Amino acid sequence: MDDKTPQGDADDLETWASRVAAITPDIHTHGNLTERSIASLLRMVREQLDLEVVFVGEFVDDHRVFRHISSKTIDAIIKPGQGHPRIESICQRIVDGRMPCVIPDVTPIRTTNGLPAYYHGMGAHVGVPVRFTDGRLYGVLCGFSFEPRADLDERDVKRLEMAAKAAARLLAQAEGRA
Repeated sequence: MDDKTPQGDADDLETWASRVAAITPDIHTHGNLTERSIASLLRMVREQLDLEVVFVGEFVDDHRVFRHISSKTIDAIIKPGQGHPRIESICQRIVDGRMPCVIPDVTPIRTTNGLPAYYHGMGAHVGVPVRFTDGRLYGVLCGFSFEPRADLDERDVKRLEMAAKAAARLLAQAEGRA
């Protein structure tokens, strides 16, 4: 993981932004190229933040549906196309401001926040909304680990926000919105 010294913050975020920009070319992308670009983006986020799983979830009606996933293991615990009711998700609670973008340890707050059993055993969770340039909400970019992570902070949220903007550009290009 990157050095989190105050002096390194600006350079670190600048380097992060240039890496994200390299993944999101200004050319119109289609199909597999878009999928590969989003996969590269998620892999970079997962590796840089040292998380087990990073995903882009789309809000479809009353559900959060996993669309793109990067996992440390081949058998990810979540799969593309799976979903849960939005109202049950940490993701929805982040979007509407009921929970912070960084949760260092989900397990001790799970029952007090009415989170479903599938959050049992989760360590850290970090997430941000994914919005198109017109302001429309697509869903979320989130990641989690199985161990608590007190080291995740606002700088990591800024990283995720940059990555969420890049993901939104890629998704918009795939939809022909760009």
